[in-house]
Amino acid sequence: MGNLTHVLPTFAFVALLTMSGAYGATSPPPSDEPNNRLWLARFDPPANAGAVSKIEEVPGEFRTAVASWNVTTPRGSWIETTLRARVAGRWTKWYVMGVWSASGDGTARHSVAKQDDADGAVDTDTLELAALADAFEVRVRAHPAPDGNTPALRLVAVATSRGGTAKNGPASAPMQAVDLDVPQHTQRVLTSPDAKGGGGDAWCSPASVSMVMSYWAKQMHQPQWDVDVATVADGVYDPVYDGCGNWPFNVAYASEHALGGWVRQYASLDDVALLISRGIPVIASIAVKPGELDGAPYPKTAGHLLVVRGFSASGDVIVNDPYGQLGEIRRVYRRDQFAHAWLGGSNGTVYIIAPPSRLDSLR
Repeated sequence: MGNLTHVLPTFAFVALLTMSGAYGATSPPPSDEPNNRLWLARFDPPANAGAVSKIEEVPGEFRTAVASWNVTTPRGSWIETTLRARVAGRWTKWYVMGVWSASGDGTARHSVAKQDDADGAVDTDTLELAALADAFEVRVRAHPAPDGNTPALRLVAVATSRGGTAKNGPASAPMQAVDLDVPQHTQRVLTSPDAKGGGGDAWCSPASVSMVMSYWAKQMHQPQWDVDVATVADGVYDPVYDGCGNWPFNVAYASEHALGGWVRQYASLDDVALLISRGIPVIASIAVKPGELDGAPYPKTAGHLLVVRGFSASGDVIVNDPYGQLGEIRRVYRRDQFAHAWLGGSNGTVYIIAPPSRLDSLR
């Protein structure tokens, strides 16, 4: 990899805890929370040569990390994002968190398999450490196209979590019913140009991204953001994972269209409800065993993405579930059942995708 820390410009993250909680890196959440944090760095003007972060101390420590990014990659250019953690006073190796390019060339967009060692492993998009770490560093290398055009890096985010079981009961306060008008797209596309990653039956993530992009296309009068499911699937496909569900790749795809966002975890649906109240739909990752989610269009799923578009007055969750057929996509799931599927299935993982101007208020 080389000693690039002396060549690339350095940057510092700003730590964001929860929407409804404290901001900043110095106030740890209560001990029964799973220590979910989001670390954000914005680049204005964009960084064209890549960058390396300063050492970021993590109060409460962490066991998992997911990096995501917002970037524009001219055809033929790409970026590589790596991360290392400090465990018991010692740094791990640099783990590759993703190689990204909008062009889709297999050499320029892929995850990296077989990075396992005694310190941990990368499961497609998630670093899973064998022991708790108390700090991390991130490095982004930008590789220009043959014609000299370089990537423009606008944002890097790292979601860290100690894990554990988050508690989520009824809404913490009386809720006003909200139901955002998110367009309804099905993942079960009957025909597709290439059926990458298993085809429509496996396209829950690109279908969810397509719905959110279409929502913002209507809200912001930007028709170029209205992209169909198969096109998104082609634009996020990871040939190493052989699928379209790589979390940061889905966010990066939206960012290539001048939207922004990141991957993170929450410990409560209250935080998702606050985003909904601000007009921001949320893509959530769930896992369901038989009998755990009444009204779902599937009996079980080991991993599934859908769009949270609203909440009822009683706190139940209104979603666009892309596994439904057209006319059966909008559904209402019981709050307790959805919370279990979301918190237990993915540690409360979400994609937040929105115009950058709407994301600025989330700092």
